[in-house]
Formats: sequence, C-alpha cells, structure tokens
Amino acid sequence: MQRRLGSGIGVHVHSVAKVLGIFLFFYSLSMLIPPLVGLFLEHDSPPDSIFHPMRGFLLSTLVGCAFGAGLFFWGKRGKGDFFRKEGILVVASIWIFASLIGALPYLFSGALDFASGVFETTSGLTTTGSSTFGSAGTPRISSLPKSLLFWRAQTHWMGGLGIVVMFLVFLPALGITEKTLFQAEVPGVSKEGLRPRIRQSAQVLFWIYSGMTLALVLGFHYFGMNTFEAVCHSFATIATGGFSTRDFSVGEFGRLGVEWVAIIGMILAGTNFGLYYKLGGVWRRTMQRSKPLQLDPFLDPTEQRVPKSSPFHLPFHWLRRIPIFLKKGFYVFFGDPEFRFYLLTFVIGGLLIAGILWSQSSLIDAKEEIGRLHDYGNLGECLRDSSFQTASLISSTGFANSNLLTWPLLAQGLLVLIMLGGACGGSTGGGLKAARILILFKLLGRTIRKFLKPRSIEPLRLGGGKLEQEVIDSVLALFVAWILILGAGSILVLALEPNLDAFSSFTSVVTCLNNMGPGFTALVPGPEGSLIPANRAGIDISSYGSFGSFADSTKYLLSLIMIFGRLEVYAPLAILLPSFWREN
Repeated sequence: MQRRLGSGIGVHVHSVAKVLGIFLFFYSLSMLIPPLVGLFLEHDSPPDSIFHPMRGFLLSTLVGCAFGAGLFFWGKRGKGDFFRKEGILVVASIWIFASLIGALPYLFSGALDFASGVFETTSGLTTTGSSTFGSAGTPRISSLPKSLLFWRAQTHWMGGLGIVVMFLVFLPALGITEKTLFQAEVPGVSKEGLRPRIRQSAQVLFWIYSGMTLALVLGFHYFGMNTFEAVCHSFATIATGGFSTRDFSVGEFGRLGVEWVAIIGMILAGTNFGLYYKLGGVWRRTMQRSKPLQLDPFLDPTEQRVPKSSPFHLPFHWLRRIPIFLKKGFYVFFGDPEFRFYLLTFVIGGLLIAGILWSQSSLIDAKEEIGRLHDYGNLGECLRDSSFQTASLISSTGFANSNLLTWPLLAQGLLVLIMLGGACGGSTGGGLKAARILILFKLLGRTIRKFLKPRSIEPLRLGGGKLEQEVIDSVLALFVAWILILGAGSILVLALEPNLDAFSSFTSVVTCLNNMGPGFTALVPGPEGSLIPANRAGIDISSYGSFGSFADSTKYLLSLIMIFGRLEVYAPLAILLPSFWREN
C-alpha cells in the first residue's frame, strides 16, 4: 500500500484534488445552460438593465473550468489510493467549492455581492431555499433576468438528488470511489430498496427523480403556469428547495390547482425514494405475462390443446392485474413505518393548524394579500392554507401561500415542531428525518419501561426488524450533535447580529440546519396598528422576508450550517477531527 501524501498527513490530497477537479470542471460547464435558456426565451435583459447575465455566466464558467482543470492536473501528478477518508473529504469539498464557484454568476452579473451569492448558491444546492433577494440593497426576485432565475432553480435540481450522485451517473470512470461517495452523500438511516451496485442505484435514483420532475412540470403547466415558471417550480418542488420566480412564492399565482400540485409534489418528494424503486419492482413482477405454454415433446402436437391467441388478451391481461398491483403498492408505502409516521404527522398537523386558524379567526385580520382574501372564518380557507404550509415545512420545501407571521403563535409553534422532524430518510427533504424521530420515541418508551422493570430485555424494533445497537448509537449521536450545533449556532448568530432578537436567531439556524428555507420573526405593534419585526434591525426572515440584511460573516456561518445539515453532520465534523488528518 502506498503511503499517504505528506509527512504526518493521513489523506491522499492528490487523489482528492483530481476527483474534485473533474467535478468542478463539469459543474462549471453547467453554468452555460442558464444563459442559453435566457437567450432562447427572449432577450435576457433590456439595454438599460443593471444586470449583465451573459457576461456573468461566461466569466464564471471560465474561472470555474480553469480552477477545476488546475486541480485535476495538480492531482494527476501525485499518486495515492482512494479510501474512506478521501471519499469523505471529496464529498465535503464538493459542496463547499460548488457553493463558492456557484456564487460567481451573481457577482459577475451585478446581482449580489460575493457573500450574498455564496449564501444564495449554498441555499440552492442544499435545497434550503432561504434567500438574500428582496432586502434593502438587493434586487427583488421579480426583477431578475430569466437566466439568473433559472440558475437558482438549477442549483435546486442538482442539489436535490445530490450533486455527488449525479456525478456518479455521468462520470462512471471513477470506479473505486463510487461506494465511498454514494454512502457519504445519500442521506437517510438506510438505503433499503436500492440496487446493490452503486452506479445502478444512482441511475435508478436519477430516472425516478427526472420522471417526477416531468410530471410536476405538466401539472403546473396544466393549471396555468407558463413553461418557464412550471420548470423552475418543478425543480424547486422535487428538490424540496422552495426558490420561486415570484416575490411572494407560489401563493402569488392565487390558483388552488397550482397549490395542490405543489402539495402532492412536496409530500412525494419528502418520501423515501427507495419506496419508489420497490414500487417499480412490484409493477414489473405483477404485470409480467405468464410463460408461454410448453408442449410435451413425447406427445403428438396435434393432440395437445393450445389456447387460441386473442388480440384482446394483452389488454385484459394487464387490466386483471392492476387491482393486484394497487394492493401490493399500498403495502409498499403503508407497510413502511416511517412513511406512515410522516403522512400521519402531515394529516394531523394540517388539521390541528386548520382548527387553530378557524377557532382564532377573530384574532387574525381578514385582508387582501397577494391577490387573495385570507378569511379564516371560512373553514375551507383554513384547510387550504394549513395543508399547503404543513406540506411545505414537513417536506422542508419552504414554499408559501400566506404570511405565517400573522398566524396565532400556537400555529407557528406547531410548524416549528414539524420543521424539526422533517421528511423521510432517503428523500430530498431535510430535518432530523421521520425514521430517527420514530427511533428516539421508541427508545424513550423502552427506557421508561426498563425503569419500571429493570430486568426486562426488550429489543428495539422498527418495521418488524430489530435495530442494531450501532444504528441506535448513530441516531443518538446525531441528535446530540444536532442540538449542539443548533445551540452554538444560535449564540454565534446573536454575537454577529447584536440587533437581532433571540427567536429570529434560533429559527434562522433551525431553518438552515434542517434545510427548510423560511424562519420565524417575532412581531410587535407598529404605527397605525401595523405589525413590525421585534428586533431593532427590522430584519424579517419569514416566508416573505429575506436574509439579505445579515452581515457577511453571518451569511458565511449560515451557509456552513446549511452544508452541515445537508451532509447530516457526520462528514463535516469528521474533517474537523485532528485524527482525520493523522496517519493511521
């Protein structure tokens, strides 16, 4: 075995640089897609526009390709094997450098400064959906050229499935790095239901992801979105990202059909993609035609009865098996305890919030908001808004159809709890994941029962299978790390933003760590009965707010927290350990 590069350094840096350089080169080439989209749709910017998108994307592509090529040729000169440490470092480095290079189009086009661009790109790639646009000193989303709007959506789509997984699909020459990269990238407690071969698993995920994206495009387009906006919102929905082409998100369209397509898309995107692969297997097995009749070679063929073929045989054959497929497909999803818990949380949470809105409607001013009257004395309006916002936050998408800050504090508190749990493992959603919440509840219940009966032996089970102690320890460790990052991050944000209130600081870290998008800001009465942010800086980080007023240092900190959340803490924390860099 070859020694690792450098005296006392336990990582093959050249191997990491070579793989990272290949990725950054092709990632930078993808920046040529948005300006082509802008040119195809219309002249991207009028002559008097303050933006220069074409210049921004071309310069960004040149810089990114040059940097990637430089890393590749530098890494190619060295020798070294590729082990688990190298895989972890590559995955973490890809997310960091992709965020830095992805900020260049915003900078070179004149839309944002570098810190805001890094925040915006990191938010897009990690599918967080928090934005810096719309605050003082930054342009409104509706004023952006279509190429920049498409770049925001494209970062969602690439980051949703995982840019590393897409890397495996399109660059199969990596070979030995596949397993390490795939395991470090794909979130979730397990990868149950996927193919054992890593590249095939990545390809299956890619085609499922692409097919669902196309279905969402057709759905949004059918209910009134133009093609460009349907594509952008489909990218954001399937990735559970939340970037919209409108200043007031999906609610600005004011169409119930659009909102229901988004609700269905968000719930499906927050479901474990391994279940979709299982469903495909059920379809293939159920619809497989029976084998043709085999004639007995020892008997006269003319004396053997052979059924006559019918042109209606194939359609009837499929139709007879559809009820069987539906029954088996039902058990694929509802036989999974995580999916049941996830869906039940959505239903109960939506109904509870609708009840709160309806019972406290007298405390909420019914007013015209982005083209629609939000009258919560109407139970239908309560169910519409609560269903949408619950689906948006449980899936970690972050779309909005109403101003959450005007809702009762009890409803806001329930939404914050829903944000903490998040979507299913193996999905594009963020949060602690429903499976881990289930495990923590089961562990709590078992601990209480053992407190009553200390000598009892009770294995912890999930979905009929016994949970290994290694899995339980991993969930507990992740939960502890998550709490520590949440607490330390909130204190650091308060230190960097002395004029910010504690509630806004806490929810800004929660939304970034869970890759959610919107935060919550406390409101106080303002002049003429209006409500204004409670903090002295007047910062609003809610669904209709912006993170653009934060200091540059705060934006970098929150960007790092987003990456920690997207990689589920372990990979970034491992790199920070001194033992990671020491030779074994």
